[in-house]
Amino acid sequence: MSIIAKRIREMREKIGLNQEELAALVGVSKNTVWNWENGKREPRSTEINKLAEVLGVSVSYLMGETDVNHENIKKGSFQSVIEVPILDPALMACAGEGNHMENIYAKVDKTIYLPTSDIGVISTDMDKRPFAVVVDGDSMENAGIPDKSVVVINPAEEIYDGDIVLIAFGITTQIAIKWIFFKRDGSIELRAADPAYPPLIFTKEDIENDMVKILGKVVCVINKPRRGV
Repeated sequence: MSIIAKRIREMREKIGLNQEELAALVGVSKNTVWNWENGKREPRSTEINKLAEVLGVSVSYLMGETDVNHENIKKGSFQSVIEVPILDPALMACAGEGNHMENIYAKVDKTIYLPTSDIGVISTDMDKRPFAVVVDGDSMENAGIPDKSVVVINPAEEIYDGDIVLIAFGITTQIAIKWIFFKRDGSIELRAADPAYPPLIFTKEDIENDMVKILGKVVCVINKPRRGV
């Protein structure tokens, strides 16, 4: 096993990360980290720089050019990560109908790991914990949210005019991602990034009667690369 493979594994374990968490922080797959640690392939130069930053060591130490950093790692020098559940539309409809998120999280079988720095405020209230959804539609593509991308929602973040939010609305509890604008009369306007989609207006009475519910602010977007055609 190469020295870089040994030190990646050694430092990852030293700071208490699993392979999936390290992968999320570096921006690669869990399989890539496994390949690094088992000497199947070495990180690229950009990946080495990111690894050194996340693991709290110098590039020289990681490459085996020095042993200086080994005893100088400070606890907390790495980024912390948070487990974010990916919820399907049916579960989100349940949330929009007033069900507690703690019960909804119990039904989740897929999660992602993200740096807490990407999330913002982390609430201890289970009903305000961050979660993710897969986008179904192209109405917000011009805002950098294409169809089938994953968006991370943080219910604990403050929401201001022009923020992108996840909302539940209507008798049948539809789910949508839109720009939100607050009006002086207490109403809200929800706009798509594509002008082909008309805005949604909800009055103060609609809000009071739970015809619309703001589920949280979009704080992070994870896009998948598109295939060539």
